[in-house]
Parts: sequence; structure tokens; C-alpha cells
Amino acid sequence: MIGKLLSSSSIVVLLYSGVAIAQAENQSSGSWMDGFTMPGQWYLGAKAGGNFIDRDTNVAKFAPGSSVLGTVHYSDGYIGALQLGYGFNNGFRIELEGADRYNGVHAISGFGGGRGAMRSYALMINGLYEVPVDFMLKPYLGFGIGAATYAPDHIRGDRMPYPGYFGGDRTDIAYQGIAGVAYNFNDNLAMMLEYRYFDRPEMHPSGIRTDYQSQSALIGVRYSFGAPARQEVAQAQTYVPPPAAPAPAPAPRNYLVFFDFNKSELSAQAVQIVDQAAKNANEARVTQIEVTGHTDTVGSDAYNMRLSRRRAESVASELEKDGVPANEIAIFAKGKRDLLVPTGDGVREPQNRRVQIVFGGAPSA
Repeated sequence: MIGKLLSSSSIVVLLYSGVAIAQAENQSSGSWMDGFTMPGQWYLGAKAGGNFIDRDTNVAKFAPGSSVLGTVHYSDGYIGALQLGYGFNNGFRIELEGADRYNGVHAISGFGGGRGAMRSYALMINGLYEVPVDFMLKPYLGFGIGAATYAPDHIRGDRMPYPGYFGGDRTDIAYQGIAGVAYNFNDNLAMMLEYRYFDRPEMHPSGIRTDYQSQSALIGVRYSFGAPARQEVAQAQTYVPPPAAPAPAPAPRNYLVFFDFNKSELSAQAVQIVDQAAKNANEARVTQIEVTGHTDTVGSDAYNMRLSRRRAESVASELEKDGVPANEIAIFAKGKRDLLVPTGDGVREPQNRRVQIVFGGAPSA
């Protein structure tokens, strides 16, 4: 039952990933090759879950000191894996992974109940690609190749001639296919749900005459170090026109306030800029201020419209605290439209996460 459920789940994940790739191909990806030359992020990952061996794939041919022929049936087991990797800025990742797979023996056909276990220790190099889609769950696909042990650990049946058992191990090439989805909490922390197919096809241990093959369902976390390549700019800045000599420079009429990813709260630097804008507006007796919210291209149009409005409302609320009448403030939300830095969809560009403050009309005399 678990194996059938796992197979059905894997089909859903693979189909979803295929749809996501097709969707991504129809989107403008920009110059994604630049992602290989820009600085990326190192990361550490950890995953764990269930490991399932096809019950009839591992067949015992003989055991030391006995003539045994039977099929080994395994219980559902576990897998644990650790990764050290490097993420580029175009969705590609490469990682070194160590994994341990374990399944206890349930029975050996013709010889009653079983004892011992089948293990596989693997050291793999994985290449993965996270598909850019307009959705909070990011699908990814991958392939791994490396070396793995094929290790029967004292496998014997209750009615096998004592002390006969299958033991020893062999190490050779192995490969795996990977499909999953990731949820990014922020620029550094992500959680993954993943399916894997693993095959260790060569050099069978003594007494085993078929390949080691398994399917796994895992859940894990990934922590990336440092900031993304597009470094976060100052949380708030102003566009100050050059002063006209010899007259003193006029107060700026255009201000930009920047926000963290998926946030609408003002940072301390952002509050300083909004306070300065309010001070300049009051001194110049400006009677109309336009406050326009924007987002980057991660997420749906509807979600980003709401997020851009919340950002604009946060700035308007701070202006009101500084003495600007509410009826002199006009709020607009642009969502993913009118990008400051043109990007493809699904790109976290800090300079696009902004609110623009513009003094409308001429100051009153």
C-alpha cells in the first residue's frame, strides 16, 4: 500500500514539474546565463524520510555453507541524507551528498521469517534545477551520480541452515533521479518535499543476483549562507537633483522606500526617509502627495497587488504620523507592473520592492 501511494505521489510530482517547465519556457527568462558568472550562495541541507525496496527484486542465490534459493522480502525502511552545495543565480544547483538507506528483512520465501537488513551507503554528486514559476511552491528536478555500497547485513531466514547467511558488501557506481517542490521562507531558509528513484546496478554482493533499487519520499530543510548576488540596496534612498549654483539645492520631490522580501513593514532607514519627505512637504506646503507601491515578480498578480497596496498604506500611515493630512495623500498599487529593474517572472530583485513618494503639482505659495 505504501509503495503504491509513493508511486502515485511521484507521478503527481513529476507531472507538476513537467507543467512547470512548460510554463517557464513560455516566460521571458532574461539572460539566465549571467547566473553562472554572478556570485551564488553556499548551502547546507538535511533530509530524511521513508525508503522502499521493491519486494521481489533482491533474490538470494546461495548462502555460505548452504544451498539456498529464495526471494528476500523487505520491510519499509528509512533514508537520511546530508548535502553541501552551491546555488547559482538562475535556478541551478550542484551539491555533494552523503546518504544512508536501511531496510530490515521481513521474510525469505521458502525459509520463513527473515533477519538482518539491507543497507546502502552512498556518496553522490547531484545537479538540480529549480523551475521559475508564478507560485509559492517552486518545483525542481535533478539527477545524481556517484558511488554506493550494496550491503546485505547478516541476512538469513529462520529455517536456513545455521550459520548460513548473506553478508559482505560491494561498492560501485550508482545513480538517482530527483523531483520535488521547495518553499522559500526567505532568501536563506527553504523547506523541501521530495521523491527519489535510486539504482545501484553493478557488482552484486555474494549471494545476491539482482540490482539494488529503491524509491524514497523525503522532507528536508536547506540553509543558504550570505545574501543573494543582487545585494540588498539601502532600505530607503532619495533621488536628489544636483544643486543649481549658486542658489541652494531645492528639497527633493521624489523619494524611494525599499522593503524586504514579502514584507510591508518599514525598516528604521525607511522611516527616516519617510519622515524627511514629510518634513520637506510641510516646509514647502505641498498639498498633494502620490504614494505608489510596487513588488518584485515573485508570486501571482493578485497577491502582489495586495502586497504593493499594503506597502503604500504603511508609507501613507507614517506620513500621517508626521503631520501630513490624510486627504492630501493619494495611494496607488502597481503590483508587478512598472519594474524599476526589468526582470523575468519569479525573480527576487530588491530594487523592485519599493514605494515611490512623489509631490504632486506645485507647492503652495
